[in-house]
Amino acid sequence: MQLETALLIVPPKPVQAFAYPLREEYDPDSFAKVPAHFTIFFPFASADLSDETAEVLGPICAQNSPFDVVLERYGYFEDAVFLEPTDPEPLIALYQSLAETYPDYARADYHPHLTLGRAKDPSQIPLPDPPSFTFSVDSIRMYVGSPEDLTAPYIPRLTIPLG
Repeated sequence: MQLETALLIVPPKPVQAFAYPLREEYDPDSFAKVPAHFTIFFPFASADLSDETAEVLGPICAQNSPFDVVLERYGYFEDAVFLEPTDPEPLIALYQSLAETYPDYARADYHPHLTLGRAKDPSQIPLPDPPSFTFSVDSIRMYVGSPEDLTAPYIPRLTIPLG
């Protein structure tokens, strides 16, 4: 079975608890695979190379200081509603530092967000009042899973600290 990886930022439990019912109802495929998250790269490097990848990621992440993320507003894509960071710049800077080493996984239109639900018209998803979360990002995580097994969750393989 072929395994793939994802490089993610996973917010703390209060954010997970807020996102849980929305993701369960309106983004069940992602909900079943990984916790609420900010995607850095997906799909990412081969799972067979995760140890070697960690050796490369460690020094890059060490050059990026931990930073705070504030979530207090919703945003919309054509097919999704999400929590949007008040100041996306620290997330973008981390992404760009990783994209310099891994340009094959980089996207020109990177927009950091935490998806809550997907729909043809996401403005129709009933949302609670916008939350107010502030948390520190002090690591990134690599998750490993099978793209073929739609029921098996991805599992955390590595945590790479920032700073």
